[in-house]
Amino acid sequence: MSEIEQENHTGSGISTESVRRRLQLDFSEKAFNKLNELKDKADVRTNAELVRNALRLYEWFLEQRDEDAKIHVVKGSEAKEVELIF
Repeated sequence: MSEIEQENHTGSGISTESVRRRLQLDFSEKAFNKLNELKDKADVRTNAELVRNALRLYEWFLEQRDEDAKIHVVKGSEAKEVELIF
């Protein structure tokens, strides 16, 4: 389980809910509007929830890349291998 996924699962008896770090980000107007659009599409209530979800996805992607895994997009009966470069 990743550190991000462990946020709500601790065995120490100390809730990670009380151990928080604040992060301040500066966005252009366009980027801020995109953030809000994604928040609506993802059906999440907060920017923090959206960012945590994005971090989990990015972490998974990097793990796949490091293992030389291939990623495919399937639409109907058509499958395409995609290469995401970061």
